[in-house]
This record gives sequence, C-alpha cells and structure tokens, in this order.
Amino acid sequence: RWNRVLAALGEDTGEAAMTADQARDIKSRIDNTRWDRTVRTLEALEQCSGSTDTTPAATPEVSVTAGSGITEGGNATFTITANPAPTAALSVSVAISQSGDYGVSPGSQTVSIPTTGSATLTVATGDDSVDEADGSVTATVSSGTGYTVSATAGSATVAVADDDVPEISIVSNGDITEGGDASFTLTASPAPHAPLSVSVSVSQSGDFGVAAGPQTVTIPTTGSTTLTVATGDDSVDEADGSVTATVSAGTDYTVSATASSATVAVADDDATPDVTISIADASGPEDQDLEFTVTLSKAVNHQVRVRWESLDDYDQNHAAVCNYDYFCMEGWLVFAPGETSRTGTVWLQPDSRPESDEAFLVRLSQPEGAAIADGEGVMTIIDDD
Repeated sequence: RWNRVLAALGEDTGEAAMTADQARDIKSRIDNTRWDRTVRTLEALEQCSGSTDTTPAATPEVSVTAGSGITEGGNATFTITANPAPTAALSVSVAISQSGDYGVSPGSQTVSIPTTGSATLTVATGDDSVDEADGSVTATVSSGTGYTVSATAGSATVAVADDDVPEISIVSNGDITEGGDASFTLTASPAPHAPLSVSVSVSQSGDFGVAAGPQTVTIPTTGSTTLTVATGDDSVDEADGSVTATVSAGTDYTVSATASSATVAVADDDATPDVTISIADASGPEDQDLEFTVTLSKAVNHQVRVRWESLDDYDQNHAAVCNYDYFCMEGWLVFAPGETSRTGTVWLQPDSRPESDEAFLVRLSQPEGAAIADGEGVMTIIDDD
C-alpha cells in the first residue's frame, strides 16, 4: 500500500499509483488515523492536476547564456532558458551588472519565460567619447519562486570593447638659443584611461649636440606631457638650426593629420670670428676638370666649413651653361684646425666646337667658424678647338 502511495507522489516503485478514493476505502476498512493525511494529500494532488494522475510537474531549472561580444553603444544579449519548459509563463529575476562605465542600468530585471522554454534579455550600452579600458556586462539569475537556478550556468558575461582611440598631436613651446632645452607638448585626445606610451622621432638641422633618434614618451591620464630635448652650447660659429620632434605611428593611438610634427628654432650664440673666407677666380681648358681654391685669412684652432655651388648667373656675353658646358655641382669644403687653403673641382663638358671662352660662378654660402669676405669666384672655360 505504501509503495502505491509513493507511486502517486512520483516515486518509481513498480506499483500502480493509489487514488484518493482507494485511500479512503483503506481508511474506512482499517480505521487507522494515519490514513487521514494520506487521503488529504492524494485529494490535493488530484485537485491540482484535474485528474487522478498525481505525478507532480518537475520544477524548471533556469540558466543563462551570453551572446557575442559587442562594441560600446551596442546591445548585450542573453538567452534565459527554463528546463523543462514551464507549463505557463514563468517570471524570473535577473541581476544586471557591468565592469567599466558603459552606461548600463544595473540592478534587478524580471524576465518572463514563455512555454517555449526560453527568452532573450537585451541590455543597452552607451557610446561615449572617453577612452577607457574594455569592460563587460553580466546577467545573473536570482533565486525565485517556481524555479531553481542552474549551478553551472546561473551567470553569463558579454565582453564590451571601447571604441575611443586617443589621437596624438604635438606642438613646440618656443624657440631657443643653443645650450637650451627644446620643449614640446604632446597631447592625447581623448585623454587615455591608463598611461600611454607614444613613439617620437627627434632630429636636428645643424649640429647642436642633439640626441637624435626614436624616443618613447609616456602620456598620463591627464592627457598631456612635455618632451624636453637638450642642445649643446659650443664655441663654433655656425648657422642657426632647429630641433624637430615627429610622432610615429603606434598600436594604441592615432597620429594627428595636422599636428604630427613640431619644430623648435635653435639660434647660434657664437660671434662670427675675425677669420674670413675667400675664393679666387680660376680658369682652365674645357677638356679638363676646373679646380678652384678657397682660402682662410689666417689659421685657426677650430674646424671651418663652407658650402659651395656652381651657378650660371655670370653676367657676360658668353656665359657657360650648367649641365651643357659644365656640371651643376655643390658640396662642402672643410678646413681642419690649422689649414688655410682647400681646393674644389667642377667637372667640365668638352666639345669639338670652336667658340669663345665661357664663364660661370662658384658661390660660397653657409660658413661655419669664419665669415665670408669674397664669396664669388669667376670660373673661365678656355676653348681648345
């Protein structure tokens, strides 16, 4: 008898389930008060089921799974599943939380699972303009009435990727005199969520003792920092120059299209020495290269440099033509300490035409360590035909 009662309560005993009428019959025959509760229990089961099938319905177990990862501004989706599917719509409490700050409304939400057994929960995120670490949205099934929570799938997380990449720009902080520090300001917009390493290439025009090459600059979360490049103060008179810093491409930032590079002018502070540079006129036959001589007014204990170039603009009736009668050329003459004379060479273009002698100029410029006294030499090509 008790095995049949257990079968009515859902236990597989191998016996036929007992009905409330059969339990009442047993109670009346043996007159045992223990059967009062059995009768009431079987009557309640039959009333709930509407039939004499007293097997109770299984309680649904609710689980949650996450959809694919999203970029901020998208919707995080979750699937809430009841197993077995409920016989009527089932209200389930789900707690929403986030890692990071993506505009999610945290707290408890109620999800209604229909008799199909599953429902979709959508959680909106916001798209801001702040650089921040990637984060996530998590949905956790809370305990409730009419269901149990899966021990292995009671919570699920959707990854949220930030889409705000800082743009790096650079500006100079003013011109300097040699020996000073060239200063630049690097700015990240938006400001980075964590210290950001930026690659910067430093170069110079002239020779001011700058440590040229790539450098790594760290921009803090405030969004800007200063790059300082030291210059040296020598005793050599030289042309003014500059220091340039250029932002190189990187993986965690973009480079400004309009402010990727900045330049600080560097002024030389060495007075022009009393030594001067002069070039002498020269001449030679057209079938030989023409040499010219540049001299210093006196020997000095430092290096002297001067730039030269061959030019057409000699004003006479029979001017030589660059790259026709001679080659357009340029270069530097370097005087070691103690030297007072250097020779340069211009290549001539011989021909077989009888013609008048022709002339062109060699002009000096950009002296370093001396001043130019006579910066133009007339070079005469003597016809040999």
